[in-house]
Amino acid sequence: MAAFVPNPLPPTDPPLEIDEETKSLLDRAEREISRLELAGENVPSIDWFVYAFVRKEAVISSQIEGTQCTLIDLLNLEAEAGNEAAANDDMREVCNYLDAL
Repeated sequence: MAAFVPNPLPPTDPPLEIDEETKSLLDRAEREISRLELAGENVPSIDWFVYAFVRKEAVISSQIEGTQCTLIDLLNLEAEAGNEAAANDDMREVCNYLDAL
């Protein structure tokens, strides 16, 4: 049995053709990645940056599903650690999303 050896990238036969719209999207994605790298270099702690980014992602993803929890709501809840009574169903949903991450 022989090992799988993929064709080299980018493809040459036929050559890879990128239309203007896709090229524009790729250029924008590269710029956004550069901005994210720069932001990572400018924060005092990469752990703090990841902490905030993950929470923002959890809030936004949960809002897509219809929750009414904001990032401030989540941070206030976490600041009151152990006060589960303060959490409403939407906050619990975001916390569940965080646990899944």
